[in-house]
Amino acid sequence: MLDGLHDRLHIRVLMVLSLVLALTCGGLVMWDPQAFAAKLGGFNVLNGPALIWATCTGIIHGMAFKPRFWLWQLVFFPPFAWIVMIAVLVKAFV
Repeated sequence: MLDGLHDRLHIRVLMVLSLVLALTCGGLVMWDPQAFAAKLGGFNVLNGPALIWATCTGIIHGMAFKPRFWLWQLVFFPPFAWIVMIAVLVKAFV
């Protein structure tokens, strides 16, 4: 079941979206982490690890890697990461 979903998500446009979102979030954290954290209301136990996971998931999908084991396909499911990264970027810039 998850194989089919991952296969449908391996479209070049979606992979570029994942990569751009991941590089943007990662770059903002690395550029000025204190200012970025201040815009988000600080990094805490929830949004810090969620942002790290979403960035890693975006890089994995953006580089066209597809996990084979069903558990890893569930853990690194790109639409969940898109939601997190978009929410973080909207909160930071709106």
